[in-house]
Amino acid sequence: MREQQPEPSATRVFWCERVTYRTMEADEIAEVSRHMALDPAEAIRFIRLNVPLAAELPPMERHRALSWVDGGGCVGAIGALHRGEPCGLSLSHRDAWIEWTVRPQPSSHADDADDADDAEPTIEA
Repeated sequence: MREQQPEPSATRVFWCERVTYRTMEADEIAEVSRHMALDPAEAIRFIRLNVPLAAELPPMERHRALSWVDGGGCVGAIGALHRGEPCGLSLSHRDAWIEWTVRPQPSSHADDADDADDAEPTIEA
């Protein structure tokens, strides 16, 4: 039996972004990664696959990451996206600050997101 793929929303796409700052003060960007998702589940998967769950996370950050990824955080985020609200997660990791955000946008902006999605992730010195 052939597996059915989710149909993209006719009215919305989801603009996903991960920004890594060089320091905890979040004053200098080290890296930016962008992705356009067609549905809320795909958008949240972008975050879940990129959250560092390694042992080097400080205990409090590890707890926050695990409760978001495996707990109710990502479920609440999917609900927010279905309501048209943005969502996100931020963590400290190896003396850096990482922020993930997802913003729903009208699908008429999908062409703009496609252009940015095709580009290499930006690394600023």
